[in-house]
Amino acid sequence: MPPNSTTLALPSSRRKKPPSDMSRKGVDHHTRYPKAIHEDQNPFALLGFLPGYLRLLIFLRWTAYKCPHCSQVFRRDFWPRNVWLGTGKRVCKNCGQIFDDGSSEWPELPLFRKLRFFLPPLAVGIWGGFVVAAVASLFIGPRDEHSWPVVIIVSTFGLIPALAWSPIHLAQVIRSIHRYNARGNQGTK
Repeated sequence: MPPNSTTLALPSSRRKKPPSDMSRKGVDHHTRYPKAIHEDQNPFALLGFLPGYLRLLIFLRWTAYKCPHCSQVFRRDFWPRNVWLGTGKRVCKNCGQIFDDGSSEWPELPLFRKLRFFLPPLAVGIWGGFVVAAVASLFIGPRDEHSWPVVIIVSTFGLIPALAWSPIHLAQVIRSIHRYNARGNQGTK
């Protein structure tokens, strides 16, 4: 092949595209606004080395969500990766700039994020504890005192926290669906 062939083009001779606004780091490709800043806060981490009950404060941690323009905190959340319903746009109360707060409308969420919304980690943990206790009682207790119907009843009893929270979540889902339909499904691909 001749040396001036296009297959031997040097990287410096290639024509580069100018960076678009969408290629910036921290810009959401759906809303075209800068994403909110997520900072994990764990101020009591060193208390784990102290004796006594004060060390239990190491479990008190949260995520602070901040405006990307002025770093004003607009939300604190005690569960990481929590699902929030909304349009995704938020106007900062401090600087007035618009940014992406990380929320999505209900029809835009994938199945596992929908399940995560209805079954928060604390409710799943409580239910899991009841299921483990119910199944363990089958193996520990005498055969004539426990049966599978008891396991099912105890496991269902463990779902009470999730079922108690469901009407609140259902109202949020209905509002989200109405918002999504009102904007004319512009956000779908």
